Amino acid sequence: MNPILKQFIQVSFPNTTPDHPIQKEFLETGELVEIKEGEFLIDLNEEMNFVPIVTKGVLKVTREDEEGNEIFLYYLEYGETCTISMMYQESAVRVSAEEDALVYKVPLKKIDDWMLRFPEWRDFVMHAYKVRFDGLLKAIDELAFKKMDERLLNYLQKLQGIKNTEVLHISHSEIALNLNTSREVISRLLKQLEKIGKVKLGRNKVTLT
Repeated sequence: MNPILKQFIQVSFPNTTPDHPIQKEFLETGELVEIKEGEFLIDLNEEMNFVPIVTKGVLKVTREDEEGNEIFLYYLEYGETCTISMMYQESAVRVSAEEDALVYKVPLKKIDDWMLRFPEWRDFVMHAYKVRFDGLLKAIDELAFKKMDERLLNYLQKLQGIKNTEVLHISHSEIALNLNTSREVISRLLKQLEKIGKVKLGRNKVTLT
């Protein structure tokens, strides 16, 4: 058994043993794929026939508006899955690798069957929905109650935690895209954060101090 999958199963289904049917079927029906940084795992309007589960790295989920502008939604980290992929026959989002990642692709046709047969899988899926719902509430709170400078700093701290580094190799344009604002606004706010010692700026680089 792949050691990454072995660890994932132990974390995700802690009350089961290796001979439990959910473990056996999970390993037999899925496919572990490697996604390089910047590559697409799922594109908009793509027919959905699998549910992606992150077993290493980070995925980025985005959506396009009617004018073709890309809007950042959320990140998928270890053990998380894109619950939106369980709800539509065609993808309503685009999923790409924020960094090199390993993704376990579970056939979509298995989801309903496992939901009925395995409470362990049902718990896993319900937890995934809760994580996404909590993330949605947090995003709404940020949009409704926080100023852009607070949102910017929170975003940089989140990205720092994901990448486990103080130095973020990201452009002002990328940050603006992810926060759904203009590059000029982000540049101005980053300079303000630099003045008060929160960040240090370089070419396509932001260091949290």
